[in-house]
Amino acid sequence: MDFGFVSTKELEEFREEVRTFIEEHAEKTSVVPPDPNKRDLEMWNKGRENEKLLGAKGWFAPGYPKEYGGGGLDIDRCVILAEEFDKVREERRWWGYTEVSTIMTGGIVSQGTEEQKKKYLTKQLTSEWYGFQCFTEPEAGTDEASMKATAIRDGDVYVVNGTKVFVGHIPPPGRPDFLYWLAVTNPDGPRHQNISAFFIPGDLPGIRYAHLDLIAAEGHKWEVICENVRCPADRLIGVENKGWLVGQATLDAEHGGGGAVVPRNKLILHLIDYCKTAKRNGKLVREDPRYRDLLVQLYIEYQVGRLWGFRNFAMAQGNIPRVRYTGTQTALHGKLLSPKVGKVIMEILGAHCLIDNPDLRALEGEIELAIRLADVTHIAGTPETQKIQMSRALGLGRSAIQAMQASQASR
Repeated sequence: MDFGFVSTKELEEFREEVRTFIEEHAEKTSVVPPDPNKRDLEMWNKGRENEKLLGAKGWFAPGYPKEYGGGGLDIDRCVILAEEFDKVREERRWWGYTEVSTIMTGGIVSQGTEEQKKKYLTKQLTSEWYGFQCFTEPEAGTDEASMKATAIRDGDVYVVNGTKVFVGHIPPPGRPDFLYWLAVTNPDGPRHQNISAFFIPGDLPGIRYAHLDLIAAEGHKWEVICENVRCPADRLIGVENKGWLVGQATLDAEHGGGGAVVPRNKLILHLIDYCKTAKRNGKLVREDPRYRDLLVQLYIEYQVGRLWGFRNFAMAQGNIPRVRYTGTQTALHGKLLSPKVGKVIMEILGAHCLIDNPDLRALEGEIELAIRLADVTHIAGTPETQKIQMSRALGLGRSAIQAMQASQASR
């Protein structure tokens, strides 16, 4: 089924207000490069200015409560904002993000105290703060419980040591306002009950940043090293040693639990449009029946992901009952689809898809970027990780089996 909303006069007036705002502040022509690695700090700062304009109107966090800096808008107006800003992003006329990241807010919303929300969540919802999600370590990625970073209480501070990798998006020499950092606060405690979460100020003494030069990455990436960093104790999020719950709330959002009104990646639609006029070996791609079949299959997969994203959004808004595995299901679908898309592009366009020359590249470099990212499926958890999480949600995981065995043994 499809998910639609009935428009009203008031909603159309709001849509017109959004369009007027966009035309006032967006670029007049397509200027934003599709590859975020090609955006410099000046471009980044322009995006931050745009985000703060949205924050001042409550549109950077439209569905969040007003008392924390959100817009307090209903779902229909949130949909309109998402649709209209999606259009201008498609035209590459808007610098910056158009909505606060649920990855950065999920943990504090679900586990933070009221005081913490007013103090720290507000700065994110109004776009005053930009931060790095510092979860992954050199020896601990998917298995967060194996992290080595520590934060040991010393009076009114935590002394933080450790290294996080593949984090952030800001171009050099920019720095984040805060680090959303997970660390072990009880080295002798059991796994999953010894971790805490922090919003560490990004400019504290002892923090070192190293820019990573990667072949395939969704934007600029960094290594962050903390050496005896004295983080104020009030930057703890939630309760000490309960950071696993904070992190899981974040990962749920990262795995698609929040859903999406509009698809985050429309590469398949762009590819189909491109192939309507593109040629391979002197012939129009659209005239080859095999290529048409491949594109139709990708289109079906795109629609599946689109509807699942909308479904998850409706669940997150409380409009339909929540099902535990659906966010991970959507994330897994996207991860399995990405390599398929890369292979289809290679088969249809051949070596042309690898060209990044401004005069020869396809779709202003969007195709070349997609090929480089096609097999990068480990971000936010590998496909195998998603399968494990789905099995747990369905009651098929190791813990469920152990509980069943224990029950049988007690009979």
